[in-house]
This record gives sequence, structure tokens and C-alpha cells, in this order.
Amino acid sequence: MYGVGAPEELAPLKRGGFNCFQTYAGDPALLAALAAEAEKQGMKMVASPDQVIGSTYAAAAKGWPMLAWYLYDEPEVHKKTLAYMEQLDKRVKDWDPAQPTTFVLSSGLPAFTYGAVADALMVDWYPVLHFRLESVGYQVNLVKEAAKKLDIKRPDKPVWAVLQAFDWMEYPQLRNPPAGRFPTRDEVRFMTYISVLRGAGGIFYFTLRNTKGELLYDQPERWAFYEKTAWELNHLLPALDGGERLPAPEGLDAKLAAGIVKGGGRRFLIMTNPTERPVLVKPEVLDGWRPLFEEHRDVRLALKEYKGHWWMMPYKVLVLEKRRRFLLF
Repeated sequence: MYGVGAPEELAPLKRGGFNCFQTYAGDPALLAALAAEAEKQGMKMVASPDQVIGSTYAAAAKGWPMLAWYLYDEPEVHKKTLAYMEQLDKRVKDWDPAQPTTFVLSSGLPAFTYGAVADALMVDWYPVLHFRLESVGYQVNLVKEAAKKLDIKRPDKPVWAVLQAFDWMEYPQLRNPPAGRFPTRDEVRFMTYISVLRGAGGIFYFTLRNTKGELLYDQPERWAFYEKTAWELNHLLPALDGGERLPAPEGLDAKLAAGIVKGGGRRFLIMTNPTERPVLVKPEVLDGWRPLFEEHRDVRLALKEYKGHWWMMPYKVLVLEKRRRFLLF
């Protein structure tokens, strides 16, 4: 979750299923307090080291539970050069070579300039209502391809997607009239899973606190969108975290986005329809797979039936598990 501002905000996030957070806080004393609470909660943090380096906290900070040190926010928007970002990365690594570094881009294309900088890349893309939902996956894929092309030593560096948890109407816009709304539960779920399918190795949501200062977890209906999605990802974590990625079963329509993740002795098939039209699915292709997180465990009942055929509706997500067969000899 992006935008944590105080240690007391971590416990509700942990209860909600989150294991990592980003903060814009720069004060070393506040970062130390966040680090102490993160350690207590078993969470990792992403934070800027700018004010920490050279401070009285510099030595202790090397032991904080960091996911990565945060170099910069959207360097392409602020017209920062590649050399500037390389220098930032070097400064941090000279100080703390053991911890990874990262920064966020506003879209995938700038990764073809900055893609060799840092140990992990982040991309924030907020389509509701300005772009088609599937554009999230496109941006993630662009960043993956840029890193593979530019960073010879780390072609498989992690890419973390930063997804929408706000209403664009809260922010100034060039559009007249302005447009926006908060994402729906289905949109949150689709953006999350299309990011995973396109190669994201981690998911963040922007932002914990809206422009009025209201915390997302204090808005139960909206918070449930993210809490439920986090619960699902935690269920899949044994396969998602370092597991093997395999192609989808043969026979699925190529218009679907689908793939298998394997790990922890389990196999999960993630599939979604990233188009604006229903896509035909032949249930027999999914023999041996049963839906998770659905009311029914029969795949036909998780699809839309029309005149004897089964369809996956636009932006629908299905997560299925390979049936395990226990044999006793």
C-alpha cells in the first residue's frame, strides 16, 4: 500500500493481508519508528534514504526491514536525466550495498530510458476512467521488456505494479469537464490479476490516504475491494512467490490472458478476459481444474451460459486450482 504516514497505520494493513508498504515520509526519526513497527508486524517497507544518509540513523537504517530504498518518484515527469538517476542509485548503493533500490515510472515507455537503473522497477498506471482497464497490463509488460533489453546483468529484475485506489476527481485535470470515480471491486480485481499475468512480481495500491486525509481502511465498502484481493493473493502466494510460470492449457481462446503458476506443491490457473466483448470458453479445456474464490466449484457455473455455450465476460477473472489426487498404495 502506498502513502503510509504513521506507525499506527501498519497494524490495520497487516490485518487486511498486506505485507509491504511505501511511505513518502523523509524524516529519519519517523522512518525509524515505521521500521520498528514494520519489524513488529512482519512487513517490508519502501522509503526514501535521502535524509537518512549522513544522519545519526544512517548505521541503524541498514538493518531496517526494507523491501527497497526508493530513489525517486516519476523521474521522467520531473525531467530527470538518466545520468541523474544513475548517480542517485550509486549514492545509495555506496552507502547501503546490501539493500535493493527502486523507483516508480508513470508509464511503461520511459522504462526504455531508465530501465537499467536500480534493482527493481515500479510503474503506476491509473486507468479509471481515463483509459481502458487492460492498459494496466500493457504498461507492466512494457517495463518488463525494457528491463530485459537494457539491463544485461539483471534482465529479470522485478517489476512492481502500483494500481489505482483513488478517484481522479480528487485531483486537478486537463479534461474539461473532469472525469473520474473510484474503481469498483471487479476493476480492482482485474487490474491486479492482469498485472500478475503480464509479469508483475508485486502489487501496490495508491493510495492509503485520500486528499481529504481519510484513510482507506476507514471506508469499509471500498477497503473490502482491496482486502479481499489481498486475501486471494495470499492464498496464491506459495506459487506466486518464486514459483514457476507455465503456459495456459491448450484450447483456450488466444484473446484471453491466462497462465499457470506452480509452487508449494500446488498449481493455479489465472485467466481473465481483457477485451470488451465476451469470449467463448470450452469447459472441457478446463477439465481437472476447479474455480477458487467463486460461489460454485463447477467451472460452467463460473462462466456465462448462452444457448448451450459458455462465455467469459469482459474483465472477468477466474482463478482455478488443479485438482489434487491423493493415492494410497
